[in-house]
Amino acid sequence: MGAYSTSSFLRDTVRITPADARRRVADANALFGSTTLTGQPIEPQLPVTAKALADGVINRDHVQIVRTTLDKLPDEHHAEVEQLLVDEAHRFDPVKLSKLATRTRAHLQPEQVVLEEQAARKRMEFSMVEDVDGMILLRGRLSPECAEVLKAALSPLAKPAGKDDDRSAARRWADALVELAHRVLNSDTLPQDGGRRPHLAITISYEQLRDQIGLGHGDFGAMITPQTIRQIACDAGITPIVLNSEGKPLDVGREQRTATPAIRAALIARDKGCTFPGCDRPPEWTDAHHIIHWLNGGITSEETMTLLCRFHHTIIHQQDWEIIMRDGIPYYIPPAWVDPDCKPIRNTMHTVAC
Repeated sequence: MGAYSTSSFLRDTVRITPADARRRVADANALFGSTTLTGQPIEPQLPVTAKALADGVINRDHVQIVRTTLDKLPDEHHAEVEQLLVDEAHRFDPVKLSKLATRTRAHLQPEQVVLEEQAARKRMEFSMVEDVDGMILLRGRLSPECAEVLKAALSPLAKPAGKDDDRSAARRWADALVELAHRVLNSDTLPQDGGRRPHLAITISYEQLRDQIGLGHGDFGAMITPQTIRQIACDAGITPIVLNSEGKPLDVGREQRTATPAIRAALIARDKGCTFPGCDRPPEWTDAHHIIHWLNGGITSEETMTLLCRFHHTIIHQQDWEIIMRDGIPYYIPPAWVDPDCKPIRNTMHTVAC
């Protein structure tokens, strides 16, 4: 067919990626041998692995791990390590086998593994690319120890928010990443950017925000609905820039719309965490929510605010739940599709109900 290499022929014939084609050729050469350009035979490098693959007790991913591990080891260790990994491949899936292979190499080549760990940090990358549907695709890779740092930070934020939380694990991890960014923006620990503390600014006209029509836009070009802006306006780390009909700012955040440290301390003492019924998330995971939105004349005070975790904060703004105060305690009136009687309910996860 005129292919300039075996991997090129395989790529065109089986319609696989160039990387997959190269991997398959390398695996085949290691398992079954090959010949040089002059016709001299090259003996198989992995006879034990080849037999296990032929017997159907391991798969291609196991083969890849065995081959790449031996490629990094001196010849004197090949036979011993190949037998070890093939034996363990009978019991372990490829992910677990890969970890075993790494531990084996760390024992035999500790200095080399350290150098590879340092080199992995230099290969780290991260990008955000807009997809055709407006969603943002996250692409990148982290070294193992840096990924551990990120996982440790996200794990407590990715837990289900009560029994009504039906998000998938992937969705909870995505929400946790955004939650982590919110917390950092609110922490006042980031270096200044352009002479000011980093924050998210969203611009929208007063009429659009009031009538909930059209779109606002963020500093980095994101288009955001007024409904979502009304929700995130509760957050001190986000500044809504409201414009009049001439495009001039009517309001750039209004400091009094966000809970002061004293008000938040009072809310924590009263609510002790998210007040949505059934939620047990602690105060550190919550926003201070205006029961009557600040755009509609709501004031910022302990009596007119309550704590909501970000998951339930979104539900309150997107669904037909209402909040009323009874004796200083927030009660939630569910929409009719949740409870036809719309009976007010409260959260009893943080305190014993009276």
